Amino acid sequence: MNWDKQQRIYERKAYRIIQSHIKKILTDLPINNVSDTTLEYLLHGNITDEKVRLMLLEVYKTIGLDYGNKVNAKFERVKKDNILFNDGLLKEILNFLNNQGGARIVSIRSTLIESLLKEIKTEIANRGSLISLRDVIYNIVKKSQSFYKWQALRIARTETTFASNFAAVKASDNAGFEMVKTWIAVNDDRTRLDHVIENMQTVDSDEPFVMTDGTEMMYAGDPDAPARHVINCRCTIGFEAKRDSEGMLILK
Repeated sequence: MNWDKQQRIYERKAYRIIQSHIKKILTDLPINNVSDTTLEYLLHGNITDEKVRLMLLEVYKTIGLDYGNKVNAKFERVKKDNILFNDGLLKEILNFLNNQGGARIVSIRSTLIESLLKEIKTEIANRGSLISLRDVIYNIVKKSQSFYKWQALRIARTETTFASNFAAVKASDNAGFEMVKTWIAVNDDRTRLDHVIENMQTVDSDEPFVMTDGTEMMYAGDPDAPARHVINCRCTIGFEAKRDSEGMLILK
């Protein structure tokens, strides 16, 4: 599989999902009676954690299930009883969002609210009393595709890496064999130096990759890793089943 090409396809899908959800969030804002004193209350009350969670869930399901099945298909050539993989992966995705995704959700929600407030203040400063607060918000909603473009691209790229590698790990766990995993970096000048250095390094599947700064990561996009190794990362992980001296697959 050409990961560079696949990553770009997934990133575009994730971006469209994110922009669609953001547009709906903005369109649903009850702006008819908004005022300077109620603006922040309105944004915080209507741009909720649950709406962001549903956005991430769609990204994870769309990308995670597709990539997880691509990885799983490789292992099903030697193991045919993985028919419940999708149900199991979906449960793992929901479990992650419910138990570990809180910080991600809060961060995205806070950034969206802050960006919207900044855009509103900029619009008012530029047009002054000639435009009502309601019309300012309405104009931002109309240009939602450009208003949050760069933040949406960053989220799409980061969450694409997490969703695909999270699914690959679950597919590997589901295969029933001892595995090794290899870090695969995108070969261009946007890739972090640490990740370039890590490229093609192989470890046992239950062992972490160790970056040059000492950071341990179980996979690219690992949510337990610091942001400097996760935000905008486009790397992936490849898995291979171990074999014994006679070439036989090693069961767990």
